[in-house]
Amino acid sequence: MPQPFELPVFYTPYPARLNPGLETARAHTKRWAYETGILGTPRDPETPEVWSESAFDAMDYALLCAYTHPDAPARELNLVTDWYVWVFYFDDHFLEVFKRTRDMAGARRYLARLSAFMPPDPAAGGIPEPVNPVERGLADLWARTAVDMDADWRERFTADTLDLLEESIWELSNIDEGRVPNPVEYIQTRRRVGGAPWSAGLVEYAMHAPIPRQVSRTRPLAVLKDAFSDGVHLRNDIFSYQRESEEEGEINNAVLVLHHFLGCGLQEAAERVNDLITSRLHQFEHTALAELPPLFEEYALDPAERARVLAYVKGLQDWQAGGHEWHLRSSRYMNGETRGQAPSGRFSAGPRGLGTSAARIPVSLRNEAAAEGEPAGPCHEADRGARARLPGPGVRARVPRTRQPPPRRGTRTREDVGARHGAGRSRRSLGRGVLRRLRVRRAHRAVQSRSVPPAAQVGRGVGHLGLGDGRPSCGRLQEAP
Repeated sequence: MPQPFELPVFYTPYPARLNPGLETARAHTKRWAYETGILGTPRDPETPEVWSESAFDAMDYALLCAYTHPDAPARELNLVTDWYVWVFYFDDHFLEVFKRTRDMAGARRYLARLSAFMPPDPAAGGIPEPVNPVERGLADLWARTAVDMDADWRERFTADTLDLLEESIWELSNIDEGRVPNPVEYIQTRRRVGGAPWSAGLVEYAMHAPIPRQVSRTRPLAVLKDAFSDGVHLRNDIFSYQRESEEEGEINNAVLVLHHFLGCGLQEAAERVNDLITSRLHQFEHTALAELPPLFEEYALDPAERARVLAYVKGLQDWQAGGHEWHLRSSRYMNGETRGQAPSGRFSAGPRGLGTSAARIPVSLRNEAAAEGEPAGPCHEADRGARARLPGPGVRARVPRTRQPPPRRGTRTREDVGARHGAGRSRRSLGRGVLRRLRVRRAHRAVQSRSVPPAAQVGRGVGHLGLGDGRPSCGRLQEAP
């Protein structure tokens, strides 16, 4: 099936890294999927078979989590992978059961039950009996996760999870009405109810870096989360456009939103969405570098608390890089020639982390040149020759002067004459300036010695300097008696 547009050239300032626990996570999460009923013969009434084992393997959610959480320990990586299997299964299950049938009432009843499986205190009990794989998986995941996190994290993560589930109602409502949202509404609503804020909460868990309560709801942390969410959601919309528009009948996609709102072609719409991604990544970098240090001082965070915030920011950075790599390989998305390629855990040869993206500009430029059909080597032949002529370190470069032949006698041009006359005027103006300064100095000395010259004499000198109406800068001088 041909792609509706070519993938744009993405801004990728961070290197993607791969967690060495990938294979262990793959084996673990498949067993967990069978245990909860996500895979295998459906054992619950009114629950269709959403995924086959081959489809599950091709989507490779363990690879997603190994890319997006490269530093997570094995236990945390396994649990995070189970969370992502659950959330993607929920999305596809909701599509099959409620979106395709436009069952709004059934969808509301279905979602209303899920909040009961995330109680504030998991040890208190009172969880209802699960009746489908989504409920069974959520109950298991929450019991395994909440015990390791504090009350503030549990409150925030529960809110993000319920918002993520409510997104399905918003999308179903738009599909039912045939209404394509406008760009402002779409980005604002997707930022609030999309999956990226939920993913940011799992970054805190995987990095053992819960954000300190006193700063978890401050503006800089909110901006970081919003910029991260926008980048993740918009990138996903580009890669998933073909599947959502052609297979699912989805209209809640940023490419389609801009295509409909601006009346432009799909390629231009995809390029503009990519521009928004780049802008949001720049905002993320600026906020992390410029606003976090003052925040640390304002709230007097101790070194351990500051380290947790920075580990969280680094985790968001790793997620963006790894999420991009996974989108290039998963069978779930429009990724052309990169689908199914073996994962590569590339490491940057230069510095990594916030504020170091400029070190990778030459690589980005070479990639863009290669995409446009230009030579993809380290430099063009002309540049290579120029670099060979550059002096080594510590050697002062000599810049040759260009000598012009002297003009022949009697061949001066009008420009030559004008230049000479201009130089003469400049010298005369300089001489008048010196005289004016001398007059002003004499006027000041006269005031200090109380030997005041006539006002007209002093005023004329100062007035020519353009300082006023002929009055000296030290004030109006009175006529000497």
